Amino acid sequence: MYTDLFLALLNRENARGHPILSALAYAFCPAAARWWLAGADPLPPFDPVWQSLQDLASGGTLMEHLKRYGFGDLTEEIKTYVQEVQAYRSLHPIQAPEILPLFRGGKISVERRFGSQNAIDNLGGDWRNLFLYIRAWAFLLQDWRGGMKIERNAEYCLSVEKVALALNFTRLPVLFDTLVWRVSVGHAMEVKLGLLTQRLEQDALRFSLLDRSSPPGRQPWPNRPAVFALDRESGEAQHYNQTLAEGDPERTVQALASLAKDGPHPPLNALSQPSICRNCGYLSLCFKNHFISPHALSL
Repeated sequence: MYTDLFLALLNRENARGHPILSALAYAFCPAAARWWLAGADPLPPFDPVWQSLQDLASGGTLMEHLKRYGFGDLTEEIKTYVQEVQAYRSLHPIQAPEILPLFRGGKISVERRFGSQNAIDNLGGDWRNLFLYIRAWAFLLQDWRGGMKIERNAEYCLSVEKVALALNFTRLPVLFDTLVWRVSVGHAMEVKLGLLTQRLEQDALRFSLLDRSSPPGRQPWPNRPAVFALDRESGEAQHYNQTLAEGDPERTVQALASLAKDGPHPPLNALSQPSICRNCGYLSLCFKNHFISPHALSL
């Protein structure tokens, strides 16, 4: 899921047609860039991992937030799931064994689901989101910390912040929601940035821009932040591998922004990676109106 991209496209402080956002949208899918430049707002699907991290960063406990969503009657099932994952991990010392098909935890009977339908609707309308939400809070965060080399006893603060993405030729930056860790190291504060990914795939432009990011305003980071790819399934964390040379982001953004404006706009994800389309904010527009039709391919 590219929740951070869709949030940036929806942010009214970001100008529609901004070259950085146009380039990011075109790199994601040319058809999505066309819809955005034409004035259509995305409808991002519910992202349980992102929501979990936002709630965690806002304060409060896991159970407090789940009760707020309406899951107070499922306290025992929630505790059982956490215990099941802990036990399964102790028996299978590999990365995230609970995502393997042999793990049988994380189940709710149909009767219990029916009685919690309002709560399920509050969490995206799919009962499976409950366990994805819990797992991100209780396990993925700790997995990422280990991969990011944040010591277990280190004092740290996780927040979801808007950072500024800017290049030399752009007048205004783009505000981009990002996971920010502030870690106490001796008497200093160290900043680490994270982007959620699938299978640790580092899309070159998004990572390159975040590597050059700054806080909004004039106050710089206390250090040049390390940027990490955070796998939303396995819990692995991988340091950013720079693939664009100095000066390449400017040329890449300008070229992609030009294509976003003038086309072509084929629905590339639908043609090559249709699984991405299921989590796209422009799903209904593309699939209902133009999906794999001669008209779509000529956009």
